[in-house]
Amino acid sequence: MMLKVCMIAGLAAAAAGGYMYPSEVPSEHPAYRVEESHGDGGVEGTSGKPDGDDAIGMIMRLLGTDSPESLDEYEVERLSSFLETPLRINLAPGSRLVSSGLLTQYQVASLLDYRRRHGDVLSFMELSALDGFPEETVRSLAPFISLDSDAPPGRSSAMTGAVHNTLVLRANAGQAGDGAEYAYGMKYRFSSRDRFQFGITLNRPYAGENPYPDGGSFYFAGYGRRHLGKIVIGDYSLRYGQGLALWNGFMMSSLSSPESFYLRPSGISPYWSYSGAGANRGIAADFNIGRFVVSSSVALPGLKELMSGDRDQKISLMPAVNVAWYGTSAQLSVTGYADVFPEHFSRVSSAGASADFRWCVRGVDLFGEVAVDALDLRPASVAGTVFSVGENLVLAFRGGYADGQYSIAAGGRFRAGDNIHLQGRTGFGSTVRRHSGAFSADAAYYTEPKYGSDGPGRQLKLLLNYTLQLNPALALAARLSERLRNGTERSRTDFRVDIRYAAGDWTAVMRLNALYNKSLGLLGYVEGGWKPDRMSVYLRAGLFKVDNWSDRIYAYERDAPGNFNVPAYYGRGWWCAMTAGITLSRWCKAYFRLSTLQYPWTSPTASARTPKSECRILFSLAL
Repeated sequence: MMLKVCMIAGLAAAAAGGYMYPSEVPSEHPAYRVEESHGDGGVEGTSGKPDGDDAIGMIMRLLGTDSPESLDEYEVERLSSFLETPLRINLAPGSRLVSSGLLTQYQVASLLDYRRRHGDVLSFMELSALDGFPEETVRSLAPFISLDSDAPPGRSSAMTGAVHNTLVLRANAGQAGDGAEYAYGMKYRFSSRDRFQFGITLNRPYAGENPYPDGGSFYFAGYGRRHLGKIVIGDYSLRYGQGLALWNGFMMSSLSSPESFYLRPSGISPYWSYSGAGANRGIAADFNIGRFVVSSSVALPGLKELMSGDRDQKISLMPAVNVAWYGTSAQLSVTGYADVFPEHFSRVSSAGASADFRWCVRGVDLFGEVAVDALDLRPASVAGTVFSVGENLVLAFRGGYADGQYSIAAGGRFRAGDNIHLQGRTGFGSTVRRHSGAFSADAAYYTEPKYGSDGPGRQLKLLLNYTLQLNPALALAARLSERLRNGTERSRTDFRVDIRYAAGDWTAVMRLNALYNKSLGLLGYVEGGWKPDRMSVYLRAGLFKVDNWSDRIYAYERDAPGNFNVPAYYGRGWWCAMTAGITLSRWCKAYFRLSTLQYPWTSPTASARTPKSECRILFSLAL
């Protein structure tokens, strides 16, 4: 089987209110300036705050997904850390910019060249003028990056002496039926001058058998500025090509927009997650040689379990190497890996190689990868393209083969109508088009029986998203998805409608969701929120009627940062939750969540469900 070092998930992770916006150049800085553009795209007032959406909405826009339920716990946890501590694109070295996963190698090369020739980037409008940074991309990146600068206009920042310490403490206590349970976690990260980082996490989940932590991760990372890119000791992720060979962490489970058709490889990056699952533990480094980047790593699968107390765990050796070339409008790379047991080097559990490319020609983005497993010689491939048709339509196509599955997909994103300035918003994302949406069709053919069929499996997924901005404060959003299969459960229809209100510090949303597979499942909720500068409070209450597990409905629940909370609603019941965040000082934030889930009504087909109540507390300290 083709090796995929990945964690593919279709559930979402958590995010929270109380988001603190990344700082731009302070108004007293001599390089401060305000630029305005009221053309198509609605960029306005770069000195203002970025889009005021919740953290989960910002992450969805960056990744190009249409639904928080299709995200992954680790990816949201990773990107949420950039909302708290934005990436300083004027100060960080190139290797740090790439390993963040926020920018492509081409974008990093364009940014570094601009910094060298013209000095620091001092506004988002200026950033949108760089190659590889269209306005739509800058709007998505704005909440995750900082334009901090210590240089006058036209100069590039020298290395700063800034030292950052971040400590996050969380505690959860809950009751399910007559039993009480608890969980806790800790995160700490130290960074100095964007040249050195140390991070550690400890976690005790609800299912923990002992009172002490039984999960977590750690890493030491050093970043160079010339030939040495970075070196990481401890836990790290490898993301090469389009994920056919080596890819740790999140991979999009559905192709919901053109941005989701293409994966953004980040090479070697430190891993900092509560769970610690899905990462490599060992040593990794990359080196810059002209236009080439050589990445090498040696992981020790099994070491994580051995360090956690499993004395019977056997350790293997997994070396990997990637050699990449980056040109002005193209990039190529090759990857090789193997997994062997040191006591018997003839025992190779997996090995393989891949080659990938990306080429941008006249605004058309082409990408692809081919890979082969060295043990059974089974191939895999993927190729696609993303391009714009005029100013208001972006299209994407993708096809591939892996493990007996042939797939082909097409999708697009559109917008139309006049620009509407959102009430209470300034800066990037402060205006939107009246009509916007995305669509996709994804077909798969399996050479083996699948989904309970007698012959080869077949599946077709259709998706349509549409948002109508009725006025500066009110929007209507609809999402329709259809899944068709042969075999059992031939069709699955999911339709939901959101009515959203946002004006100043106040927000409200009402959702109605209907899903039909074996029977009809229904869910609805209302939520109101108040979000002034230093705090946020959200209240949600909902009802659901889902009598078959096949008709379960997932709904993202607002939560404290780093908590995974996308429950599947099944049975007949109601729930309510309050989530609050408060900035206690410049260096301390606190988050609270109280929730209860009850099943007062009996379902004729659903099994009896256990009521649950929970309290969560999280403190974030930036020292």
